[in-house]
Amino acid sequence: MITKKRFFIVGFIALILNIIWEFSHHSLYIDLSEIPKYFHLIIASLIDMLIILGIFMIVSLKNKNPNWTKNPSKFDYFAVVFLGLIAAIFIEIINLNLGRWEYTAAMPTLFGIGISPLIQLALTGIISLIFIKQIK
Repeated sequence: MITKKRFFIVGFIALILNIIWEFSHHSLYIDLSEIPKYFHLIIASLIDMLIILGIFMIVSLKNKNPNWTKNPSKFDYFAVVFLGLIAAIFIEIINLNLGRWEYTAAMPTLFGIGISPLIQLALTGIISLIFIKQIK
C-alpha cells in the first residue's frame, strides 16, 4: 500500500482536481437526482477521490511496493489510465440507465458515454500521480 502520508496527499490532490473538474463540467449534464447542485458536486468529487485512491491501492498491491509512486513504471501509468477508464464507463452506464443524469447537447459522446466523464478519472488520476511523484 501507499504509505499513509503519501496516501493522504494523493487523496487531497485527487479531491482538489475532481472538485475543479466537477464544477467546471457540470453544465454538460442535466441532473435528475434532485440533490442540491453544490452538494451533489462535492459528493461526486469525494467519490471520485475514493475511486482514485482505490486505483492507487490496486497498483500498490500489484507492485507489492508501498512506494511505487516515487518511481512509477510505464505500466503503472497505463494501469491508472485503464482502471480510471473502466471505472468511468461503469459509473456512466449505471447512472444513465438509472436516470440519475443525462447529457446536454453540448456534451460530446462516444458510444453514448460523455467524453468529459470518460476521461475524468484517468486524467485526474495521472495528474495526481505526477504531483505525488514529485514529493520525496
